[in-house]
Parts: sequence; structure tokens; C-alpha cells
Amino acid sequence: MTGPATSPPAARGAKTSTRNAVIGASFGFFVDMFDVYLPVVALTPAMNYFLPPSVSAGSRAVITSLIFVATLLGRPLGSMIFGRLADKVGRRRVTLWSITGCGICTLLIALLPGYHAVGLLGVVLLVVLRLIDGVFLGGEYTGATPLAMEAVPTGKRGWYGGLVGMGFPISYCAISLVTFVMLRIAPSGGVNSAYSQWGWRVPFLVGALLCAVFCWYFSRTVEESETWKSAKKSRTPIRDVLVGSSRKQFLQVFVIMSGIWFASNLASGLLPSALQFQAHVSAQQVTAALVIVQAIHSVLFPFLGALSEKIGRRKFLAWSGIGIGVVCSAAFATISLGWWSGFGAVLLLTFVIRISGGSTFAVTPSYLCERFPPAVRGSGFGLGYSMPLILTSFYAYYQDWLGHIMPSGLTAAALLVLGGALVFVGSLIGPETKDVDLGVAAAGQPQPKAVTA
Repeated sequence: MTGPATSPPAARGAKTSTRNAVIGASFGFFVDMFDVYLPVVALTPAMNYFLPPSVSAGSRAVITSLIFVATLLGRPLGSMIFGRLADKVGRRRVTLWSITGCGICTLLIALLPGYHAVGLLGVVLLVVLRLIDGVFLGGEYTGATPLAMEAVPTGKRGWYGGLVGMGFPISYCAISLVTFVMLRIAPSGGVNSAYSQWGWRVPFLVGALLCAVFCWYFSRTVEESETWKSAKKSRTPIRDVLVGSSRKQFLQVFVIMSGIWFASNLASGLLPSALQFQAHVSAQQVTAALVIVQAIHSVLFPFLGALSEKIGRRKFLAWSGIGIGVVCSAAFATISLGWWSGFGAVLLLTFVIRISGGSTFAVTPSYLCERFPPAVRGSGFGLGYSMPLILTSFYAYYQDWLGHIMPSGLTAAALLVLGGALVFVGSLIGPETKDVDLGVAAAGQPQPKAVTA
């Protein structure tokens, strides 16, 4: 009688490499997004620590958005720097460099003095550090995500891409949970309140610690991409993406990601303050709603990715565009109309907004990698993912302009309609990609002019 069949050592090794790469990319994306949304959730209740009491509500809103925007604006520059390096020196090395830089910046932010100690220099340093942080964050996904997707077999990238994208809602949930706990331990209030003086620092220290843990895990378990090792290397990956052989793919991805970032910035960046000030619920209730909803949403991510494997990335993104432009925008409009009050109603509204406005991130890891050939995949993924932020990060200023021609409470809904339209149109002008072999040119595209490694 023969014993049970066992997998050949090579097959077991390949499965282990795939698992480690996917866990590493998901963990990296978690750390990335945790850091991005720290100011939105953790710092908002403590902004009186950095600003003078005399600052107007409008100026406070602009400065708060600038802190968030600074990180987003740094990401395209980081993608350009680290994306090129990811294509030339390897995905793994670039990922470790970028997360190390991110951890250092986050730690320095946790140690910043406030307005009563150094005046406005404190908030200036905060904005500068967030900008530098964004540059390093622009390197994380240019390395880790292509590495993971290149390790996954065709037919399973939707599921595994959803697991990578899962880092986004889990991170938002984790930030909200840490902030909620700190608000209970160190209540917010005036500039001398416990949260304003030291409570807000704890989430940033947690973010720095997460970066350190990620670097330890990634350096010990994740190997360099075999696809990158065997692929020819482009002489000029950035040029190939922006004006060379991959320019059409980049422009199409730029359209889609512009819409996705409009939706994400509004459905994530603006939602906490909109609920607190327009739905008349406390900061703790808003944070609790975000924790619950993001926990549910994160579980759905791999299943949404698997759905894109079944119906196709193109169709999934097209329907997501409709969801953003119709459902998410309408939900935001009802906030300004005062239709919601009480924790139960806010919980339901938050769920609708997050599902309709943030589910595209379940598909972006696989879809963006499938749009670019191996020689420029790091640059293509990074630039396609982050360059639209140059346009979409200024959503607060667009809202201010729109407020002169329409009710200010409806400006977020108007931008969400625009975002949904961009995702819908962008998906239709691109090809279906789910069956593309990532080891060769994407969607039949010829390789750019290249040299051997």
C-alpha cells in the first residue's frame, strides 16, 4: 500500500514563496495605508495642539487637508524614484528601503512639538515630514505589489490581489481602533487635554513600530521575483511608461485611478469629519462606526477580487464606477441634507459609502500589474497608481470652488459623480486583463527596448 501523495519539494517551495510574497505585499499595503490615513483619523481630534486658538474654522480645514495632501503629493515623486529602482535593482530591495524611510518619518512626527512650544513651526515641520513620508510610501507598492502578483499563477490573481488590497480597509480599521482606545484613555478637548498633549502620539508610534516589524518579516521571508530576475531590463523605464511603448496603457490607467482616488479621498479622507459635524455624532461614535465597517469590508476584499476573476476586471471596474457615481455620491448628498442621526443610522451610512466608494482597491493590485510588461512593471504600477494624486489630492480646494456655484454640502457628491464617470470610462477604453501572463508583455503589448540584466 502506498502512502499519501505528497507535493514535490519544488511545488511546496513555490507555494511558500507565493504565500510569503502575498502576505508581505498585504502587510506592506497595510503599513502604507495606515500611515497615509493617520492624520485623518488620529490627528483630527488634536489639531488644536498644532494651531493657534484664533484660527478660523475654514483655515483649520484647509491646513488639515494640506497635511493629508502633502503625503499624497509625495507619492508620485516616490513612485518615479523607487519605481525606476524596482525595475532596475529589484522589487524586494526597494520595498525595504522605502518602508525604512517611512518608519523614520512617522517616528519623527510622533515627537513633534506643538504651537505653544514653537509656534507655527510645528505644523510646518508636520507638513514637511508628511511630504517626505509620502515619497517613501511611493516606493512601497512599486516593489511589494508587483513582486507578489508575479508570484501568483494566472487564474488566482483576483483572489490574491484582493488579499493584498485587503491591507487598505484593515489599516483604516486599525487606525480607527487605536484612536478609539486612546480617546477613551486620554479624552480629547482643549489644547491641554490628554489626547491633544500626548494621546495622538501613540498611533504614530504604532505606525513606526509596524514599519519595523514589516522590514523584519519581509527581509527574512520574501525572495526576489523570479519574473524580474529573468526579464530583460529597460534602459529607461520611466520614459517607456510616460512617452514610450507603454504610454497608452499609462494614460488609460491614469483615467481609472483618477476616479478611484477621488472616491477614496472623499469616502475615506472627508467621511470622518463630515459625519461628526453634519450628522451630529461624537468623535468616538464616528470612530467606532469606522472600526466596525472597515472590519466587515476587509473580509469582503478577497471575495471581490475573486469576483473580478469570474466576471473580468473590466466589467468589475465598470460597475464600480457606477457604484461610485450613483450610490456613493447619493449617500454623501444625504449627509448634507441632514437625513441621518444616531449611531445606528451613521453605521449603515458608513457601510454604504465604504462598500460603494472603496471596493475598487480589491482589484487595483492585480489590474495595474496586468497592464504593464515586466521590464517597466514597477514604474508603470507606481506611476499609474500615484500620479493621479497630483490632480485629486486638492479635492478640498475643488470643493471650495464648487461651493460658489452650488450648495457647499453637495460638492463632495459632485466630485464623486466625476470620479465614478472616470472609473467607468477608463475601464471601457481598456482591455480585459485577467488572463494575461505576467511573465511576458501585458495584454499583447510588445516589450520596450531593453537590455539583458
